[in-house]
Amino acid sequence: MIDFIMITTWMAANPAKVLLILALILLVKGLALYKAARKQSIIWFWLILVLNTLGILPLLYLIFSRGER
Repeated sequence: MIDFIMITTWMAANPAKVLLILALILLVKGLALYKAARKQSIIWFWLILVLNTLGILPLLYLIFSRGER
């Protein structure tokens, strides 16, 4: 089991990787929120906005709503 000290030690040793991961999560979440708002998908918009799933829910939305226009 990964403990809190291991995670914080890794984050302190790899700040560039942490920033890259955070930037990617923010980009994916922002893109999914934008697409959900443009399609007027109110439920998806609020789910993506409220649930912090580390980018999993926004990625699922982007993948499954790809063909819809």
